[in-house]
Amino acid sequence: MAINRTLLATVAFPLMSLGFALQPASAQPLRPAVVMQAPSNVVMVAMDVEDAKARLRAARQALADAKANGGDVDAAKAAVQEARSELDAAMAGSGNANQDDNQQAGKRKKQQGQDAQQGQDNQDQGANQKKRKKQQADVQDNGQQDGAKVIEVPAESKVNGNAEQPVKKKKKNAQVQDADTMQAVDPAQQAAEPTVKDKGSIEVIDTKQKKKKPLVQDNASGAPAEEVKRKQVIAADPSKSNDTIELPVKNGAAVLDSEKDADNSGNANTRAERRKLRQQAKQVKAPKSDAEAQAGFKNNNVEIKIAPALKQKGEVVRTRPVFDQPDGRKVGNGANTRIVFNLNNRIVVKSDDRNRIVGDKSEVRYERLDGGRTREIIIRGDGTRIVTVRNRFGEIIRRSRIDNRDREVVIFFSPELNRGGERLYLRDPGLRLPPMRLTIPVEDYIIDTSSNPRRNYREFLARPPVEQVERVYSLDEVKYSARIRDKVRRIDLDTITFDTGSAEISMGQASSLQQVAKAINDLLDEDPGETFLIEGHTDAVGSDESNLVLSDQRAESVASVLTDLFAIPPENLATQGYGERFLKVDTDEAERLNRRVTIRRVTALVRPVAEVE
Repeated sequence: MAINRTLLATVAFPLMSLGFALQPASAQPLRPAVVMQAPSNVVMVAMDVEDAKARLRAARQALADAKANGGDVDAAKAAVQEARSELDAAMAGSGNANQDDNQQAGKRKKQQGQDAQQGQDNQDQGANQKKRKKQQADVQDNGQQDGAKVIEVPAESKVNGNAEQPVKKKKKNAQVQDADTMQAVDPAQQAAEPTVKDKGSIEVIDTKQKKKKPLVQDNASGAPAEEVKRKQVIAADPSKSNDTIELPVKNGAAVLDSEKDADNSGNANTRAERRKLRQQAKQVKAPKSDAEAQAGFKNNNVEIKIAPALKQKGEVVRTRPVFDQPDGRKVGNGANTRIVFNLNNRIVVKSDDRNRIVGDKSEVRYERLDGGRTREIIIRGDGTRIVTVRNRFGEIIRRSRIDNRDREVVIFFSPELNRGGERLYLRDPGLRLPPMRLTIPVEDYIIDTSSNPRRNYREFLARPPVEQVERVYSLDEVKYSARIRDKVRRIDLDTITFDTGSAEISMGQASSLQQVAKAINDLLDEDPGETFLIEGHTDAVGSDESNLVLSDQRAESVASVLTDLFAIPPENLATQGYGERFLKVDTDEAERLNRRVTIRRVTALVRPVAEVE
């Protein structure tokens, strides 16, 4: 039995298989038979991991009790830290238990590759010799006997059927394909097909739009080296510039996602217009806290009160509710179904997080409320309830966690939806705002985990938005508005990279999430209502639609790993895929840095600074 599958089963992480695509936890139940066949040392590690998780949950509950009842909070925090250290040690042990086997497997694979390569080289060499002899004979047969030289074809010029082919440029914004087509057709072929408007499909976007040239080219293309240096100077203090701030790397795209959208609009004058708007706008300092970022609520006489999630009596319904979905195409089946549709002349994807949050050991109850609303109550084994209220379109009005002592923590709440608003995301609230002017250094706005492994991720994620928050936005508004998301800082998980066309995460890469996961857990210990948005991104190889769905799957994969491997509650994580829309490096070619996942703390955007009544 392969060691990766044994470890997968015994540590109860069905998402971590090295050879299988990641699926939501609920879609891959454990197989006890596999556990019984595992080596005894691995089984013991698995028990340690599960026990450590249980101790961490108990320590968190004790911390909440201490805060609520005036107990010894410091001692409870110390117990949480100790429990987390035990979990880290258990996870480290699970990795060491299989290190030798993985090394041996790697050696065998390497030797097999070398043997195969040697055989191929010998075969190619023999073929080349035969080819040269045939060419010599052909020249002699053609009567070239008057001192003519026989020309040999060098071995390097042979045509190898396994040689890497040039990457084909793709057409942008191709028509959305249905689920079966997207799975069966090669992305390059799919992107090249003519678009046809079909009844019930999304609106066709112009497929003739050409990819814009990179704003910064490398030195081999003739661009001066000072160009990157100039970007570095601006990135150190963006407040001194009215220009679009770009990443200080070769072919670096704009730092802000809203600026990337503007650059991709095709308007040659966009940057000049936005520069003028930034010159006219009043420069403001970044808020020092979430409360300060939301200070404008009081200035606008906006008072937000949040009633208990279970206050209104509901009518129990036996079936899972079906919501009105936007006009578009369904991609996938069952729990993996996604809707791809047109939003403000851009193709976006919408998915459902219910299966990821429910898991496979929870009871679920549905209730019908007035105004076409539905209340979902997930009941976990320890009595904790996750309460989510949605409108008829499936938009989340609110989500709360209620413990077994009826203490409620609000995770997010949309006052606009609560007052009866619907489909707020159809009108991008960011269009009413001027272009953002970044007033802090880029390194204080973005962290790359590969280049900043010792950075204090907790301190970074705890920082407030970089500008004022006009109102509390719905979760979908945040997901679909680049301008609103730009208000909060981000961590680029570039240690988690994906093979082209894949959403799989290896055990080695998943373990690299440990420091970021610890930072998230620390913040949740302080405020269990924090919300983190996980964004998936691809490079520009392939079609828009397949990349969009793939990026959404990648975001969900990371969220599932954070829950299954590091015990982060799934209800505190939201996911969204953006495909190739927000490239980090401006290129149409395959680029590892563009295949990434980003994490933002969006609490100040989706929850008011208010207490439950």
